[in-house]
Amino acid sequence: MIKIVLCGAGGRMGREIINVVRECDDIEIIAGIESPGNEFIGKTISDITIEVDISKVIQTADCVVDFTNHTATIENLKKVKNYKKPFVTGTTGFSQSEFNEIKKFSQTFPILIAPNMSMGVNHLYNLVKWTATKLADYDIEIVETHHRGKKDAPSGTAKAIARSISESKPDTKFTYGREGTIGERKRGEVCIHAIRGGDVAGEHRVVFLGEGEFIELRHYATSRRCFAFGALAAVRFVIDKPPGLYTMQDILKS
Repeated sequence: MIKIVLCGAGGRMGREIINVVRECDDIEIIAGIESPGNEFIGKTISDITIEVDISKVIQTADCVVDFTNHTATIENLKKVKNYKKPFVTGTTGFSQSEFNEIKKFSQTFPILIAPNMSMGVNHLYNLVKWTATKLADYDIEIVETHHRGKKDAPSGTAKAIARSISESKPDTKFTYGREGTIGERKRGEVCIHAIRGGDVAGEHRVVFLGEGEFIELRHYATSRRCFAFGALAAVRFVIDKPPGLYTMQDILKS
């Protein structure tokens, strides 16, 4: 049985992971972590006690799962470093300096980081890369939609899609939205659009536009269960790995 500590247990993804783990026979949550002042501190969610300090519970855990925010994730990594526990995070919004910190931590213990834990989305990255290669002269647009509560834009997934395009077309220039008299579309330009509203778990569209036709690759998350299943797949993958920085692509290749 793999014992995990769940950081961000009271959030949307945290609660979804708790629900999915109840259906598993190989993973259990031994404690949940929330930020100081959170309404769940000292209480239980589905019989899981919510703590404020990961240091109190990390020693008996096999792995840490983190869905918090970029600053909280870095603080959690600093505490986990002393115990060298495998670490899975779906947090987005990291600055370049924060990401560099994560890479340094991964030299000491295994870290799997993914802006989107959905297996479908991670296959989408590969489809986008392949299509961008085959339709090299087509214009490309990225459109992502999320619930009104999402704090970063564009989404980490949209940025990952952009990286997939860059791998096929290194000279691509990315822009964010359009406004005003900006002139004709520039060659090699890809625009990323972010929509926020309602309770949308996540939708990502990549549109390839040519003369007389366009092709759209689309992933729509009907619920957060797909992200939770992916997070648990990440736990099973990283649990016995040596120090290093891993992604969901490593799971697809395994």
